[in-house]
Amino acid sequence: MKTFESRIAEGIPSLVVFIHAGEQDAVEIKYLAEGVRKEYGDRVNIMRVDASYDHRLKKQYDIKAYPTWILFKRGEELMRETGHKTVDELKDLVARAL
Repeated sequence: MKTFESRIAEGIPSLVVFIHAGEQDAVEIKYLAEGVRKEYGDRVNIMRVDASYDHRLKKQYDIKAYPTWILFKRGEELMRETGHKTVDELKDLVARAL
């Protein structure tokens, strides 16, 4: 199993969403991830991190709001946005990194 760090260090973009347990966004985020995956397939990693359980990553990436979307490529943070997004907004984020 690959670690978080090894996945974001890959040459393909990694779209990571930080959520908080118990939030109603889980179904919406799953739908959004599926929409991005349909468009880009294996050309993008999509990961969800529950920051209420993973305090190390929450602190490391200074997560203060939910959901927080971070796009990584080769371990570098390319962009960060918070709040609700549409599938098209997320596709645009990933397209800029490809």
